Amino acid sequence: MAAGLLLGGCSDATGTYCQTLADQQQVVAELAGSQRPSREQLHSGLAAFEELQQAAPTDIRDEWDTFVFAWQDLVEAFDAAGVDPARFRPQDPPPQATAAQVQAIESAAAELASARVTDAGRGIEQHARDVCDVDLGTPADGGARAGG
Repeated sequence: MAAGLLLGGCSDATGTYCQTLADQQQVVAELAGSQRPSREQLHSGLAAFEELQQAAPTDIRDEWDTFVFAWQDLVEAFDAAGVDPARFRPQDPPPQATAAQVQAIESAAAELASARVTDAGRGIEQHARDVCDVDLGTPADGGARAGG
């Protein structure tokens, strides 16, 4: 009986997560499909990722942690520099961005494109398809185009 209660709790958590994935699918797909996302897209995408991270069942939580922390770093770097990501070009940074801020953006973008983060993104996508029957529509690079 205890096993049945535990399994029932898992499927409820997975069901909630899958519903959250379905609810956030469009936000995630729009961010993934944007070559140069706007500040608003980055913030709404991050909010969606954070909601999914919180709803994620334990079998996919580590992947979400890796993915979300990388996105948080990128958003924080753009915010700290006061730079619109849609207009940012590392080779021609805006005058208000210091060299350190430009470096922080480039470092955060590189981390987002790293094997560790892209592998986490692939794991999230695979889990979404296999367990939730949701196609997140994200590119193979985990959305890393956002930084540069």
